[in-house]
Amino acid sequence: MEISHLKKIIRKWPAYGKFLETSGITLGKVKDLSELPVVDKSFIYSAIHMVPLFKVRSIIPSSGTSGKDFSFGLFGDADLKRTSRSMDTLMKNRFNTANKKTLLLNMLPGAVSIQSSTASVASIGVRLDAAISVIKSFGSSFDQLILLGEPLFIKCLLEQGTADSIMWKHIPISIIVCGEWVPESFTKYLKTIVGPRQIYSFMGIAELGLNYFLETEETLLLRHLMFEDKRLLKMLVGDPGFCPMTFVYDENQVFVETLRQEGSPFESIVMTTLNPNRTLPLIRYKSGDAGKVISREKINLALKSIGYAPIFSTPGPPILAHMGRGKGLSNIHPEEIKERIYNNLRVASTTTGNFKLRNKRNALQLDLQLKEGIPAHSGNKSEYEKAFAHLPLQVTLHPFESFPCSLDFERKVHYASESNDLTWDQEKVSVSSAGEQEQSVNER
Repeated sequence: MEISHLKKIIRKWPAYGKFLETSGITLGKVKDLSELPVVDKSFIYSAIHMVPLFKVRSIIPSSGTSGKDFSFGLFGDADLKRTSRSMDTLMKNRFNTANKKTLLLNMLPGAVSIQSSTASVASIGVRLDAAISVIKSFGSSFDQLILLGEPLFIKCLLEQGTADSIMWKHIPISIIVCGEWVPESFTKYLKTIVGPRQIYSFMGIAELGLNYFLETEETLLLRHLMFEDKRLLKMLVGDPGFCPMTFVYDENQVFVETLRQEGSPFESIVMTTLNPNRTLPLIRYKSGDAGKVISREKINLALKSIGYAPIFSTPGPPILAHMGRGKGLSNIHPEEIKERIYNNLRVASTTTGNFKLRNKRNALQLDLQLKEGIPAHSGNKSEYEKAFAHLPLQVTLHPFESFPCSLDFERKVHYASESNDLTWDQEKVSVSSAGEQEQSVNER
């Protein structure tokens, strides 16, 4: 990245220049990006008050997963046009929407707006009944349907649709999953319901924009190979305990660094936007996500060394291996729990995907929420033991109604908690990772 280009962006933002001055940094003397400070959500929270707000056309709050405070993405006319063009390109290239009559169901929470010049957009939000009604009412009038939503809502929709007699395998649908990290096994589980369909993910953040990081056929193949062959996984990202997501991104729009963070086995993702017309630039912004940037050349060499054909053309933009939030307890990460849930058909199909990983009496506790109508004492607990075998934790199954961490699809799930401040007041079943079962009633 040209430091001179970045300096031009900074000079157009006087408030950031003053921030550098107070930090003891003289912009004219900066010769490398690494000489600029890394900033986080608290900086963005203050920076939003130092931009010309009259130019803002869209305000998007962050998810709030990293704490009680929110930061915000501020987007002007130029930002919104870029987002619209990017979405149109995605729709045309991936789903041929220029030649197929397409209905896009936008089921993102928080009134996130999606616009397309080549597809009809149904803005559903997180209403299961509305989504199912639209599919039944309008689905047959289009050549294809595209479902866009966060993973737990998509899971619930497909399962509920099956119960409502929607024959997913006979409907021309594709799926875009976004909003949070999902494992390779999640895609495999969805395909047991919908068949061999296109399932993609893209990643963005409120402060950055919606779809800066995209899965492609090549990155999906790479992830599948890493998931199936632990040799390749270890060569490229080490041994995280789960298989990361893999994305491409446009280096003309965003520059990505991954930096070591103290006390974590993962590197932290740091982003710098390169569009000089952004309403709110991001300069070395630490998003709270973890990952690793890997060159195409390194990936191809690793593939060849163990007998696979190269995947990526070179030269080309690097690949981001995304590790999720990078926060866990006792070296167990929520991403590993997710991977194990969806790798077991019975566990995936009987739980909501909502769980809490927490410390309890000096032991690690995993609380799983069962789906509505499935009792905790439904028998066949061996599948749950099998799913989490060899992990040093106690697994407890909870009926849907008694799980205190509600699942309303509007808020991000906090999968891991350092504190043990939950109260369970209904019947549940505990299943130890070693296979021992115990029943606990009205434990407080």
